[in-house]
Amino acid sequence: MRRPRSIFIKGLACLTLALMLAAAAGCGQVYLDPGPDPAKVRVKLWAKVPEKLKNHPGEWIYWDWSLRLVVPKGAYPMLKPTVAQDFYTIPNTNPLVRDTTFLVPPGKNKYLLEVYGYAIRQRGEHSGPKVLTDLVDYIDLDLAPGGTYLLERRVGGQ
Repeated sequence: MRRPRSIFIKGLACLTLALMLAAAAGCGQVYLDPGPDPAKVRVKLWAKVPEKLKNHPGEWIYWDWSLRLVVPKGAYPMLKPTVAQDFYTIPNTNPLVRDTTFLVPPGKNKYLLEVYGYAIRQRGEHSGPKVLTDLVDYIDLDLAPGGTYLLERRVGGQ
């Protein structure tokens, strides 16, 4: 027989998850406005969690990644891709392969490319993400209006 407290906690957790999913479905990603004549940064990315880091061969790998403008104060804003796509909780993908062009403000700027490959691991009665592969890369660029820069990165391995 289940304990009433256990059933209540599980029910509360399910309700919280349902509300979070409903909120996420109603909200789109907010991107930085790059201005009237933006430059472009094309990111060619290949990222893989090595098999030796997985708990078992079929373990799902999730990915979060983004290109952001580094600003002096506050959160670093995400840069807008030319083609809409998911950047967070990309499921069951290994390797992650992307060829994405972002609209960026021209001039001297610092950018942050972040890539995280993770699995959901059980810890006692709880589960949560365990980062297995990551990249945190700061890039200084001076781009002319309408200019383009190619950024290629490879993360992880076999």
